[in-house]
Amino acid sequence: MKRSDVEKMLEAGLISPTQRDAIVEHFRLNESKGMRWLLICLSVLAGGLIVAGMVMLVSANWYSIPPLVKMLVAMLLMSGFWFAWAKQREVRPITSEVLGFCGGGMWLACIALYGQIFQLQNPFVEGCTLFFAGIVLLPFVCRQRFLIWAVVLVSFIELIALGVSSTSYLSLVKWIPGFRDVYTVFVALLMGAIWWGVAEKWRVSSERWRSYYWVAPVLLLSCVSVTQMMMYEGIPSKDLDIVICVLMALVPVVLFALKPRGMQWLPWGGVSAVISLALPCWFLVGGLHEHAGLRNVGHYTYQAVENAASLLPAWVARFSGIIIYFLMSLLMMFSGVRARRMSWINIGSLMVVFTAIALVTDVLRSYTFSGLVLVGAGLLLLALGVLLEKSRRRLIRTVCNPQPSTSQS
Repeated sequence: MKRSDVEKMLEAGLISPTQRDAIVEHFRLNESKGMRWLLICLSVLAGGLIVAGMVMLVSANWYSIPPLVKMLVAMLLMSGFWFAWAKQREVRPITSEVLGFCGGGMWLACIALYGQIFQLQNPFVEGCTLFFAGIVLLPFVCRQRFLIWAVVLVSFIELIALGVSSTSYLSLVKWIPGFRDVYTVFVALLMGAIWWGVAEKWRVSSERWRSYYWVAPVLLLSCVSVTQMMMYEGIPSKDLDIVICVLMALVPVVLFALKPRGMQWLPWGGVSAVISLALPCWFLVGGLHEHAGLRNVGHYTYQAVENAASLLPAWVARFSGIIIYFLMSLLMMFSGVRARRMSWINIGSLMVVFTAIALVTDVLRSYTFSGLVLVGAGLLLLALGVLLEKSRRRLIRTVCNPQPSTSQS
């Protein structure tokens, strides 16, 4: 609830001025957003210090504490945090969320403590699965803006652990014959697209779910950062198979199915295209590298074939990913302008910065082609700036000088 909502209720005659003041005081609606976020940050810091202090106290007296007492104290602390959360959730919602976050952290501490006491040698993926199973439903049962990010982050860690582990019974390698590590990358991007689409739907949902929207910008920023590395390196085309093709096809389907209400199709399709094209363009860049005889060794790219007469020019392959990524950045900014979403425009601008960084890292190999691409990128940005300025002035003229309506007699 916002202060403006209370004022609208007063204007509609639904509440009296006294009730208005009581509602504002009860929900602390007079506090500014900056002060509220400062309180949230201080509360999170306080919760982290409390948990860290408890860990240090236990570590200092570790060998003098019986194993049963260790487990009992850890479980009591976890229960105490959630009991305090239940007591504070109506009175102090921010404090209660911090207590819930500490309760989730104590669940992880209990798992680690149990493994240490009994000297268990279980693979990491099994402990991660147990921790994920214990916290995954918490943000959906009670409001937990901090734990929702923990759930998202641990879901990616869990996926990677399932894909790369080969010693655990939970490993995907044991359950899916022919499973390869490269599949993990594509499943991770698909899962990131799902999380991002759901977070965008939360943005126009109820107040409780709207507070989880802050996951979306972080995921989108992470996606474009990973995409930049993918466009610069490429992947060999020999890794392409039917499973990867299906995963690539599912990304745009999922994103179009998750379109929030009120969002126009054109800007949503633009951002969805930026996310969906990352994987196929990764193979495209890798195929161009192969045709140019380029091989990647660490952070260095060299031409393995001397006879390049029948091959693709090396500069075309080297700059292909950079140019594709730059076009993606323009599409991201265009979508942000059409949707009036400043975060999308800012992320598109950051992608342009990433493009410039990629060009600078390659400039020592070819001043000529790097200079041409930089000049071309600058001209495109200049044209985009002129277009945006004209659109802004046209909008101002429309608002300041509305056309008079003609009435028919």
